Amino acid sequence: MNATQIAAKLAEPFPASEVKYKPQTVKNNSALAVFYIDARHVMDRLDEVVGTPNWQDEYKLLPEGQVECTLRVRIDGEWIAKTDVGGESEQPDEGDRVKAAY
Repeated sequence: MNATQIAAKLAEPFPASEVKYKPQTVKNNSALAVFYIDARHVMDRLDEVVGTPNWQDEYKLLPEGQVECTLRVRIDGEWIAKTDVGGESEQPDEGDRVKAAY
């Protein structure tokens, strides 16, 4: 599979049954809903499309509680990396706040 085919397979929509939503911001009688998919579905997609040995993720806890995630995918023998940062949520449970950052 070439890079264009891999990109197309990774970009395919997930089934509606796998898409969840939760309130992001609640104010008065209104809430902003955000849609998400479970990270396990993303990992399954990567396993299916590029194969288990051809992707990896790495997490680094930053000083202020944020988490830097780097995802690497090997395509045609070359590792391609993308990095982003997540922050803790405002959930009351400390474990859930940290989990949101990851």
